[in-house]
This record gives sequence, C-alpha cells and structure tokens, in this order.
Amino acid sequence: MNWKRLFGDRKKGNGFTLIELLIVIAIILILIAIALPNFLEAQIRARVTKAKSELRTLDIAMTSYYLDWRVYPWESENDCALPGQGRFRCGLAWLSSPVAYIGTIPPDPFGPTENPSWFELGVKANPPGQGTSQTSATWAIWTYGPDNQDTELVSDNAGGGVTWQNKGADMSAENYSATNGTKSLGDIFIFGGDSFWIGVTNSYASKPVQNTKALVVDGVPYLHQLPPKR
Repeated sequence: MNWKRLFGDRKKGNGFTLIELLIVIAIILILIAIALPNFLEAQIRARVTKAKSELRTLDIAMTSYYLDWRVYPWESENDCALPGQGRFRCGLAWLSSPVAYIGTIPPDPFGPTENPSWFELGVKANPPGQGTSQTSATWAIWTYGPDNQDTELVSDNAGGGVTWQNKGADMSAENYSATNGTKSLGDIFIFGGDSFWIGVTNSYASKPVQNTKALVVDGVPYLHQLPPKR
C-alpha cells in the first residue's frame, strides 16, 4: 500500500487530515471492541474464583467452630455487613468474635456495589436436646453469582426451622457453571454439617422423621445426604 499517497507527504503539513483521524479512531474502536469483552470476562472469572475460595475458607471456619461447640452458628443475612444488625441475623459474625475462627468475614464478590455485603448463611436448626434453638446442625452458604439473581437457593423461616427452597423454574438448585457462559444462571454455594437434615422439612423434628422432601441440586435429589462441594 502506498501510505504516502493515502496520507500525503508529512513534510508538507503539520496536522492530520480528516481521513487520518477517522482511520485512527476506527482502529481504536476496533481494539476496544476486541479487548473490552475479554477484560470483563476475566473480571467475572476472577470474582468466581474468589467466591469459591472464600466459601472454602468459611467452610473451614464453620468446621473449627463445630469442633469447639458441637453446633454451628445461626443463620446470617447478606446485609449483615451493615451496622445495627442483630446477633441472630448475623451468624457468620460468630466466626470472628469473641473467638476468631476467621480473621475477618469476607465480603461477597457478587454483592451490591453500593453497600458492603456478606455471603448468605441458611441453616437447619438443632432438634430438641442438641444445642439451643438458635444454633444449627446443617448449613448452606451461598452467593447469587454472576447473574446477581436470587433464583436458585433461598433461606426460609416458615414454621420456625430454617429450610432451603429450590427456586429454579425446574425446582432444582443449579450450581453456577462457566461452561454455559460467564454470566449464566446459577448460584455458587456450599453445604456442610449433619447430612441427616438435608431434605427434612421440619428441622425441629426428632429422628427418625417422616416429613421429608429431597433437596434437588443440579437435577439430582439429595435426602439425608450433603450435595457435593465443588
């Protein structure tokens, strides 16, 4: 290509021609269009990796708490990073005070940007004779993930004992999977504790119980069995 013919002789002028500016702007826009999606994808992947790492850290802290007290903390809402929240709304705070099983409560990487946010902790309350009514035997910790939608797993206080509801359209709680695209549906969650209470709808009942309904995760029903950790 004859660049001198296209742009003219640079020695003859001190400024850029209109066509030169348009070509430069077009090249910059093309580069941005190529680079920006890759940058945003990398950001989401990094947040997913961080969320999974933080959940593993909280899992270890929950286990350490149980080894000392033989129960797990009570439920925790995702707005507990805000001031003025009560003790029995913020069970994750039990992991840092008065005994530090974890240094600081990690923020949810997918929480709202305008306010600090924790992961949400939903629990199954202990049956009579096993701890107090505000400690737990089985738990799940989750974040909404890249879709930022409460569409898969939700904590429900109806009837006193906390249960987990499947909110997906197919009544199955789906794990987030990047293979469906980095912004695909699904929450990032982890379960722990006494597997017996998985699928038990009344968490205050004594063993054995009849009122059961399997917890469906990724299309697989779990009854008295913890879903696998991913």
